[in-house]
Amino acid sequence: MKRGLLVFMAVALSLLAVSPALAQEDMGCAHEVATIASLRECVVHAREMGHIDSDRVAQNLLKKLDKAQAYLDRGKVEKAIDKLEDFVEQVEEQSGRHIDPMHAEHLIEHAQMVITALDD
Repeated sequence: MKRGLLVFMAVALSLLAVSPALAQEDMGCAHEVATIASLRECVVHAREMGHIDSDRVAQNLLKKLDKAQAYLDRGKVEKAIDKLEDFVEQVEEQSGRHIDPMHAEHLIEHAQMVITALDD
């Protein structure tokens, strides 16, 4: 009986150690290219996977990204970066509410990569 309990505990602990790595693999985002379009796809994927549990929140995030892209298309890089910073603020506000905290971290990191790429 004790041996079975020990095996069960070992398996449970190993799953706890592996689950963050598996969650990262499930992010479904293309990080090879840090673009607003790739971040937009990340938000769409997060909604489809349930990492964002509200259509309203997902749509608001997508609107911010669409505005950022529109500014960028007009050569207004600083305004695009401002919209991306607004995106980050909204993700932070919704983390733990309508966005899974681990995925919120991921979205913020992805947005920071895009901001850095635009700021160069």
